[in-house]
Amino acid sequence: MPPAGDETARLRELHDEYVWQVNAAIGEGREDIVWRLVDQYLDEAMREMTAGFGPGCEHIDCAVCARPRPAPTRRRWWHRLLV
Repeated sequence: MPPAGDETARLRELHDEYVWQVNAAIGEGREDIVWRLVDQYLDEAMREMTAGFGPGCEHIDCAVCARPRPAPTRRRWWHRLLV
């Protein structure tokens, strides 16, 4: 697992990168791009925070870990907070 400082720095970089891209998309009036970037940011941030933890368990035939992930939705629960 990476040290907490490295994770924090990477999350800050990720945040700054997406803020710049979202601001540019807003400046161009491209709300469709904004929502795609917001979804991507959340996915990447979650991957970054959970990268050091590995799979859910050590069992080879675990039914829970083998489940397919649900398809991502276009807008998430926090969409209501932004609108």
